[in-house]
Amino acid sequence: MKTERKVLVDGVLYPVILSDEQETLLAAKAAGRVFVGLAEKGGAARLWGAEYVAEAEPEWERENNQKDAGRGAAGTFVGEEQTAEDLIRRAGVDDVYLERIVRRSLGLPWRICETERLLIREFTKEDGTRVLKEPEEETESDRVFYTPELLDAYIRHQYRFCEYGIWAVVRKSDGALVGTAGVSAGQEEDGQKSAGEAEGEEEAWLELGYHIFRPYRRRGYAREACEAVIAYAEQEFSCRIRAAVKPDNTASVRLLKKLGIPYYFVTEGSKI
Repeated sequence: MKTERKVLVDGVLYPVILSDEQETLLAAKAAGRVFVGLAEKGGAARLWGAEYVAEAEPEWERENNQKDAGRGAAGTFVGEEQTAEDLIRRAGVDDVYLERIVRRSLGLPWRICETERLLIREFTKEDGTRVLKEPEEETESDRVFYTPELLDAYIRHQYRFCEYGIWAVVRKSDGALVGTAGVSAGQEEDGQKSAGEAEGEEEAWLELGYHIFRPYRRRGYAREACEAVIAYAEQEFSCRIRAAVKPDNTASVRLLKKLGIPYYFVTEGSKI
């Protein structure tokens, strides 16, 4: 089965091949086309030539008078003809998903979320020359954004495999890069003291991180960007958000309280 969809990305229409056939996907790859494999749940491994495979969930809910005995192994009915469109529907493939596949395949940044004034998107290699260096506030994790080479490695590994990370905060009115915001898989270290978090909780967490460059502060950008990032991460990754902060960073502590998320204090010399 094979079908083609056209996806609008930054004003350009890109064709995307969708198929459950190994040969079709290999041909698309050889031709430099953007393509997505389609498979029933658990069947992605057989499409070894496809970097992206959308797996279709079984469709068990049918009309009440249809019996379970008539279902095939994947939740469809024996003898029922499957189409590419059926797999696409059951796999939840929509325009947002296809746009992200096109962007990833062509090396274009994902657009994470937007607010009235800000666009939060993935960094690009070219952003490495636009990030403002503020040594007095620099942390070890900030240095990856200072050079195109380090930033390119971050983009290829962090975004591609995790689909989250620290993103660029761009002012929509003029395209200015005003800061960074995003989430990471933080890990508590010895000597950290938690605050605003119940003891014994075992939930999936991601840690909020942000930094607004000095020329753009006191305009509400930090809260605006963080609220958008929190909403996106909670919905996209089905997790809770917390933050790490140094006790003497009173401005960030005030912001975290306004955001209403748990936070914990980190000791001097930590790597955040």
